[in-house]
Parts: sequence; C-alpha cells; structure tokens
Amino acid sequence: MTEKPAKNTTRTATPRGSLNRRLILDAVAATVAEKGVDAVTMRAIATDLKVDPMALYRHFRDKDALLAAFVDDVFAEIGPPEQSGVEGAKELARQYFRVLVAHPGLVNITLEHALDSPHQLLMGERIYRGMLDAGYDIETAVMVFSGLQRFVLGSALMYPRRTDPEDVPGWNRVRGLFRELDPERFPTLRQVNEEVPRMNQEEVFGRWLDWIFDPPGAPAGSRASGA
Repeated sequence: MTEKPAKNTTRTATPRGSLNRRLILDAVAATVAEKGVDAVTMRAIATDLKVDPMALYRHFRDKDALLAAFVDDVFAEIGPPEQSGVEGAKELARQYFRVLVAHPGLVNITLEHALDSPHQLLMGERIYRGMLDAGYDIETAVMVFSGLQRFVLGSALMYPRRTDPEDVPGWNRVRGLFRELDPERFPTLRQVNEEVPRMNQEEVFGRWLDWIFDPPGAPAGSRASGA
C-alpha cells in the first residue's frame, strides 16, 4: 500500500519588501480565528509571516495598535443601512451580530478598542442617528444603545453553543436532558422545555431587537413602523 505524502502545512515566507498592512491584518485574523486573541503578539505574527519582528513595527507601533487596526478592519465590513430610522438601526445591529459571529474572538476586544476604530464609531453614529431621526429622545437612545451592545455581544458569544433548529437529533438530545430533571424540583423548566418552539438564532435575535427598540419612552409605533 502506497503511503500518501504528508501535507505541507508550513507557510511560505513573505517575499522581502512585500510586507504590508493587508498581509499583517490577514495574519492577525487567521491567528484570532485559530488560536484566540491571546495568541496575537508581534513576534507570533512575524513568525507566521516569516519576517523579522521589527518589520511589523514599521506598520504598527505595538500590539495594541495592531489589535485596534484588526478591530477596525473587521468593522469596515459593516456598510450603511438601506433603511432609515429604527429599521435602519436594526439592520446595523444585525450586521454587527453577523460580523462578531464570523470573527470568533472579536467579542473579547471590540469594546476595548471602540474609540480606536473609526468604522466602529461610524456604526454607532448611524445607529444613534436612526433612533434620533425616529423621534427617540437622547436619554432613551442611550439606554437602548447600551442594552443593544450587551445583547449583541452576548448573542455572539452564545451563538456557537446554540442548537440549530434543523438539527433534530440535537434538539431531541437537549429535550431529553430536560426530561431527566426531577419533576418535583424543576416542574417549570420541564414544561417550558416541552413547549419551546424551535427557532434559529437569527429569528431569536430579530425578536429581541423588536423588544429592545420598543422601550418605555420610545416613540409610539416605533416597533411596527421604524419611524
């Protein structure tokens, strides 16, 4: 039996003089996805790119600057909303959520570098503008935005651990675990488990967005019309 040659997993060295911000940020994104934010160091990224660590300092002054640039690069994926008012703000919130889900590890550093990220600030500018244009007063808008951030970050953190609604064996397994609970100690949990509908995370996210944008003090009818 002929053995297959081992797969070469080594990275090609970066050609001399070709190092640029794009190559570096792509390497950071790969490291965050594969190993987590803690694995990002100037030396580690330089090793991945097969360049001297000092070469990175010609583009970024230190690790914090590198991570801030990475955060801003990811938030550049969030475009302007197609709708106005509250519906536009919801559209931005969905983009925010999808970006965080697509880049695991970003949740841990997004707030730390919020003020260093022009694109993240632009997203906040547009969400606030949508609420104010819809008639929210500033205090209500601030409270909604504060709750929205916590909700989006928490949802993105939980996303990989949720059961997909199309995963019937997965749902049966989850429900089976709840059915094994002591009915005298946990009767309500057992009841809820039997009646909870199967929903994907986008559907759950959308329902919560409606509730978040309809707090006390919000303009009448904001949930339905976005105006």
